[in-house]
Amino acid sequence: MQGEKHKHTQRVLRICHDCDLIQEIPPLKAGKTARCIRCHSILERHRTNSLDRSLALALTGIILFMLSNLFPLLSLKAGGVALDSTLLSSSIELFRIDRPLLSLLVFFTTILFPALSLAGMVYVLGSVKLGHNSQWIGPIFRFLRSTDVWGMLEVFLLAIIVAGVKLGDLAEIIPGISLYSFFALVIILALLSSTLDPDDVWQHQETTT
Repeated sequence: MQGEKHKHTQRVLRICHDCDLIQEIPPLKAGKTARCIRCHSILERHRTNSLDRSLALALTGIILFMLSNLFPLLSLKAGGVALDSTLLSSSIELFRIDRPLLSLLVFFTTILFPALSLAGMVYVLGSVKLGHNSQWIGPIFRFLRSTDVWGMLEVFLLAIIVAGVKLGDLAEIIPGISLYSFFALVIILALLSSTLDPDDVWQHQETTT
């Protein structure tokens, strides 16, 4: 009981990301938000069942990511010839036409980083959910947060849509299962970003170290 009381009365300090003011955060109820007293920027938002929902979204994202890579994105039919395109084949084709840097960019932003991000997020959130203590949780989570800017799936999806519209007059465009999975994956990752509460991870690290 004393440990629980100490946990609830422990002061929580936050640094405002906008004005750098250090201030104490009061206990927040579900759905409530703490704002900076100087610039009114959001300091902390208490999300309901953040850990469970984030873990479920991350697992869903892995399934959708696998579907996105196992099936064709688009099928082009012209002159009786059909051509299928996948995420990996798009990167390989760019390399084949002497666009190595663009090929690597597409590979990293649409395949490598999303795969590492989803796998790492499942590991971190699963470890926190199970109460598992590991020295790797903090560094992995910090790395995942730093690589969020490299996730450009929505940009690639927009490029696919634009290319499909432009090629519509030259060939028959048939969307594949992968395209629908890819579209759903973009939505899931956006939901994961808005649902995840980083404090769940950091508080776990504080209590297990």
